[in-house]
Amino acid sequence: MAASISPSYPDSMHNNTGLALIRLGDGEMMLMFGISVQSIDPWSWRGGQSRLGKDLIKSLNYPKYQYNEFSPVYYGIYDAKNICPFHQLMTMIYQHPKYLTYTNLFVNSNYPATKLLHRSLIKDHHKKIILIINNQTSSTKLAELNEWACEILHYPHDGPLLWENDHFREQAIGKIVAVAKRYRNRLFAFSVGPLSRVLIHSAWLENPFNRYIDFGSTLDEMTKSRVTRPYQSNTELNHDPTYVIGFDVNTRKFQISSVD
Repeated sequence: MAASISPSYPDSMHNNTGLALIRLGDGEMMLMFGISVQSIDPWSWRGGQSRLGKDLIKSLNYPKYQYNEFSPVYYGIYDAKNICPFHQLMTMIYQHPKYLTYTNLFVNSNYPATKLLHRSLIKDHHKKIILIINNQTSSTKLAELNEWACEILHYPHDGPLLWENDHFREQAIGKIVAVAKRYRNRLFAFSVGPLSRVLIHSAWLENPFNRYIDFGSTLDEMTKSRVTRPYQSNTELNHDPTYVIGFDVNTRKFQISSVD
């Protein structure tokens, strides 16, 4: 995955490939299924069907994704058995299983490697990275980020509630689409909670010749200069097992199991 996010210079010069990574966590899954959410971040949802939840589902079952090996869309998923049966989640995703990965691939015990990836990206893609972050970054920190970022887009923390407003939704999508259209062969690093997933969907539809990656909270220490998750200060706090996806020919259902 790291090689896909940061391709070698000769490959990137061909300018005819792209990549998208959409990761689904608890918050996104709960929004999709109308479950109330009180996030660790300053956003919440009262429960019931939401406009953002519907758009998240739409971003999973867009058939065009199946036929773009030159610019594949990867989905980070997990065993959300407390929210929905795994088979139900799998059948909602219109994508080949080879483009499925684990939603926690950047966090927990993988976080030290992710920080190294961030440093490598900043070095190798100086002024070619577009940051999409929440609007709580200080002016001092923004000045630091602007030294290596090509452009910085801001979105509010309480996106799920604001997404119910048609005007906000149209503006939010329009902003990312305009920037995606303007660039080619750039890295878009997203960290705006559940909005990241639908914004990546919209950006990829407009221009698949960029790399749109949902880095989530792994960007927080860099963009906010503070720890926002326990794993950022203790990477061994949560150990992620290795999961295997299988298909039971008798029940005709997808299953997931841990091998650790």
